[in-house]
Amino acid sequence: MGCGDDGGLPALTDAVSLACPMPGALPFRTATTGFQNADNPTFINSGHARDKDEASDTLGNPSGMSANIYLPDGATAVASRSYHGDKARTGDGNGLFGQALPGENVSLWSYDPAAMAWSQLASGTTGDDGYYEIAAGAVVAPYGQPIYAMLEADGSCAEHYDALLPAGSKVVVTDIDGTLTTDDNEEFKQVADATYTPLMNTAANTMAQAWAAKGYPVIYLTARPHVLRVESRGWLRDKAFPNGPLITANAVENANPYKTMWLERMIVQFGWIPVAAYGNADTDIAAYANAGIAKDITFIIGPLAGQSGTVAIPNNDFTAHIAGFIASQPANH
Repeated sequence: MGCGDDGGLPALTDAVSLACPMPGALPFRTATTGFQNADNPTFINSGHARDKDEASDTLGNPSGMSANIYLPDGATAVASRSYHGDKARTGDGNGLFGQALPGENVSLWSYDPAAMAWSQLASGTTGDDGYYEIAAGAVVAPYGQPIYAMLEADGSCAEHYDALLPAGSKVVVTDIDGTLTTDDNEEFKQVADATYTPLMNTAANTMAQAWAAKGYPVIYLTARPHVLRVESRGWLRDKAFPNGPLITANAVENANPYKTMWLERMIVQFGWIPVAAYGNADTDIAAYANAGIAKDITFIIGPLAGQSGTVAIPNNDFTAHIAGFIASQPANH
């Protein structure tokens, strides 16, 4: 059902969420439409353009310190928040390299369920490299609720998430490749072929859903670089994993120190308490141990299941773990 035509413009929808990256008709009107940079439409309209947008997630404490996923390695959390992202496209089979869309307008939008209304939070323009940096202001989206970064040129979007949780919050942390997917090579198949859907370990999404249903935030901590955010976010969404912050890396780097760094931000700087940590690799085992996560809540799947005193998830299947360990955990509402 539409909400009026505003003098011949396309009717607004009644949607309370958007299906990124190409949501179609919108429930609000952006300030501009059409490309501001005449060089940008040529590639996008070639029929072979693949979305490569990046949109940051922010973790931290309410009204306190926070860390954007683009925060430089080794840096401590900061008091100010911003939304950082990239508007880019690439060819069908070239998932690692995006072509920047400079000089385009980006606006941030959020739906307020209490007010039953959409609002524009802020706006900005992409730089020569396609990136934008927009101050967050006072608005904080509730956990799991996206803030949409709209490329006003074509109405496409990408989702930012805020995970601002008080100290003492209990969370679940999980790797993606080889843990939620069947092995570490699934992501590379998707890089080369945008139509490929990485295979999932049995009941991996049900495992994450079970934690979310009990009120535990699920943090996705992967060593994938930022350039794979759109594929990663899309796969999690399409496989019905619960919304949550997706931490990707500033560069292709050693997973152990990178993951240790982020776990220490969560545990030491934010005061969060992991109640379960999932992985498949020796780097996961090492990072969880480095961060002081107990072995009896470190769950390892795949060929290294149960190694170094961790708890094994056998047969690449989370079903028994859900019915046993997760079912026995108290609600966290």
